[in-house]
Amino acid sequence: MTSSDPLFLGLDLSTQQLKGIVIDVSGRTLLETNIVFDAQFPEYRTTNGRHINGSTATAPVLMWVEAIDLVLSRVHSAGLAHRIQAISGAAQQHGSVYWSQQGIETIGKLDARRQLREQLASAFAILDSPVWEDSSTTEQCQRLEAWAGGSAGLARISGSVAFERFTGAQIMKIKDQSLGIWNRVARISLVSSFAASLLSGAMAPIDASDASGTNLYDIEAGQWSKPLCDAIDPDLFGMLGGEVTMADQIVGTLSPYFATKYGMTLCPVVSFTGDNPSAYAGFESMLKDTDQLASVISLGTSDTMLSPLVRYPYASVGLAMDAEHIDGHVLQHPTVPSRFIAMLCYKNGSLAREWVRDNCPGTNLSDSWAEFNQAAANGPLAPTAYGFYYLSKEILPKNAIGVHRFEKTTSSGDIVCPSGASFKRIQSFSATCCDPRAILESQVMSMRLDYSRKSTKPLTAAIVTGGASANPVIRQIVADVLGVPVFAAGLRDSKGLKAGNLAMPAYGAAVRALRRLEPSRVLDGEYVLEQVGWPDGNMHGVYSDAMADFEFLRKHVMQ
Repeated sequence: MTSSDPLFLGLDLSTQQLKGIVIDVSGRTLLETNIVFDAQFPEYRTTNGRHINGSTATAPVLMWVEAIDLVLSRVHSAGLAHRIQAISGAAQQHGSVYWSQQGIETIGKLDARRQLREQLASAFAILDSPVWEDSSTTEQCQRLEAWAGGSAGLARISGSVAFERFTGAQIMKIKDQSLGIWNRVARISLVSSFAASLLSGAMAPIDASDASGTNLYDIEAGQWSKPLCDAIDPDLFGMLGGEVTMADQIVGTLSPYFATKYGMTLCPVVSFTGDNPSAYAGFESMLKDTDQLASVISLGTSDTMLSPLVRYPYASVGLAMDAEHIDGHVLQHPTVPSRFIAMLCYKNGSLAREWVRDNCPGTNLSDSWAEFNQAAANGPLAPTAYGFYYLSKEILPKNAIGVHRFEKTTSSGDIVCPSGASFKRIQSFSATCCDPRAILESQVMSMRLDYSRKSTKPLTAAIVTGGASANPVIRQIVADVLGVPVFAAGLRDSKGLKAGNLAMPAYGAAVRALRRLEPSRVLDGEYVLEQVGWPDGNMHGVYSDAMADFEFLRKHVMQ
């Protein structure tokens, strides 16, 4: 590797920060830099990168403008800017940016001698962009579903029922409440395509995967839903840019503003996408070809499962469209037009696990994960007992709340499950400290159940990430319930593999930029996968036999 070899830049414009990663042709990281919005730009008075006012959540778009300018300045200061051969990126999903006609014209003729923020002060019809935490659009969601023929109709078209944070409802709200502002909007970007537009000096198309988070994109048709767009505004289809793109396609070249200011080449700008699709594509790039039906499970404050789909589950010949089957989200795969991603989100993740750790009936775990794991390793609890732990109102299953425990009984008149076994609802398990095992089984069995409602294709692997992914008992339960090998992502150094807080959305973007120019390049960087869980066939059989009763009891909890 010489000082003139090509480099590739990946960005991630998330809620709280902008992260940049520079990699070489082998995938090794040469620079990683973070710009934390609250600390770097206190004049915008954000808290964790946004403004919260009741149910409304927004972020200053000019703050994002300054952050993008600053991250390129840091790449330049590191002496790497002139070697960047392609740029791609990711961004928080669902947020939207509203360009004025003046802004569209201005980004194509920026002056490198003047401050970027100053030149773009009048570029946006709305200076505070709605972001994913906004929940103020319930009325608009109801209208959107009505236009689509109901929640199932909207899910069939867009991959999701209506959600307040999704872009379609946010656009409707702006038109409903601020017609004067709406009349100044010439183009609407998602946060991802906004960043690509700014970098390329021209309006960049929205990528298909990120478009899947708007409730306006017809996923099966691969284009914006003209009927849904027209229902909001006859001009909306054009305001969204008309055609979409895939996340590995070149959407422009670097703006002369940045090339001149930071000594960069007029390199390709590869489409930006949402943070979740970008991270998923990054993990996929680390897998063997035989493992391309791998699920990525993020275990944090909330748990998220991203799983591959080889066909669209809501097609006219797809799975049933009852309420249980349209929970969760279906996204277009960011780089493979014929594939999709199921995104399943669970609100009660690590906080629920911590609550069980600290409140296990009959014991005192004293905040000890070691004792929690010791109790959780005594399994399986299924098929004789089950627990459901919804301390906060759950996303999947929708609106589930409370702690519910069930044990098998020989008594008549109790809950009779599909296996013929009878269960009774209990306040606490008869054996000491079963809750640690029960919550882990319940959480992973829910993922298996909800994935099965999106696809009949068996998974080939699972990748665990997030704070709880280092827990060996959780890893093994994932392996046994799903029946697949489990991998953990880490950073490789001279001493071997170590766990790390991987910047996968930015890394995935950098890899897309690299592979756009060198598609056959084999990566050999620090980001690697290590197998950490091996499925036990007998245990997997136990869980497979228990799934019908588990599904029945989870449904019973909702009644």
